[in-house]
Amino acid sequence: MSQCSLCKGKLKEDKINHVVDIDDLIIIIKKVPAEVCKQCGEYYLDHKIAQKVEEIVDNVKNNKAEVIIINFYDRVA
Repeated sequence: MSQCSLCKGKLKEDKINHVVDIDDLIIIIKKVPAEVCKQCGEYYLDHKIAQKVEEIVDNVKNNKAEVIIINFYDRVA
């Protein structure tokens, strides 16, 4: 188990809601696997997960909606 780089708390595997705010668009990606600090709540994405999140954002950022909510597993499965 790793330590949080902010508070040195212990990290645990969990799923988070990752929010991206680009210009006039808010993208919420639900159930993203991450390591979450038990103490402060900061989260860290594995490199492969971060790449998948970037792909999801790139695919939907030209949408005309103001808010988009996506389930992570619906896009990568």
